[in-house]
Amino acid sequence: MVQNRPQPSLEELAVRAKTAAIRAKDDSHSCEVRQQALLEKQILLTQLMSVLMEQIKIELPKPKSIDLSYLYEETLQNTLLYVCKNIEKFDPERINVKKIDKDKPKGNPFMRWFIFLFFKRKIDIIDWIKWKGKVISIYKDNNDSETNILDVYCPPEVNNPLPSEKLIAFIKEDPEGLFASTLFKNNPKASFQIILLKKGEEGKSWKEIVEELKLGKTHGPIFTFYGRCCEKFAPYFRKYLNLEVKIKRNQSQTSDASD
Repeated sequence: MVQNRPQPSLEELAVRAKTAAIRAKDDSHSCEVRQQALLEKQILLTQLMSVLMEQIKIELPKPKSIDLSYLYEETLQNTLLYVCKNIEKFDPERINVKKIDKDKPKGNPFMRWFIFLFFKRKIDIIDWIKWKGKVISIYKDNNDSETNILDVYCPPEVNNPLPSEKLIAFIKEDPEGLFASTLFKNNPKASFQIILLKKGEEGKSWKEIVEELKLGKTHGPIFTFYGRCCEKFAPYFRKYLNLEVKIKRNQSQTSDASD
């Protein structure tokens, strides 16, 4: 009888994702090794986000106030995206995070790092927010850039044979109709394909997307839908990315043989 393996911890997933991210950037490795490391990083980040979202419900619950909920969602979104883009900065040995709640013991290193980033995350909407009875300083920083699914699957640090333009074309083509048929609240004007292109190709903010598509007062639900779809279609994107890499490699080998 095969026993189920215990679920990896946040710290374990983060360390493994960090290792893969560093290997993907290492020019001393071959292109094939770096591409494989990139795929491994994507898989691990998907697993990390899944476990993390469950832990967030416990340690960073959403405030009930509508106004504070918007600011919470904005900050949470920015923090999640920052972690995906900068996972190699996670260092469990050097984390020295001031405890937010003195009555609670320090949690695992990754969650402490995430909470630290959450409360220090910079958003360009306001300078101060009040959340759970505490006033938290949020400083403006116009240099902070927001990543999206195109950056996650085609990060710029690797000489990737799949530029984001090709991935955008793939999303538009939607050969199996998966993106267009996945709808937010059964709204044909708010398919995952439309939302993904507005976010990735047009570079629109969540607030702009919600207002343009008339999806409600806050972007929390649409961002949750977006994240759920990204996780759902991660294997599909990986399959496409891996296929393109193999095609590129075969073309290169054919070209070398003909020289």
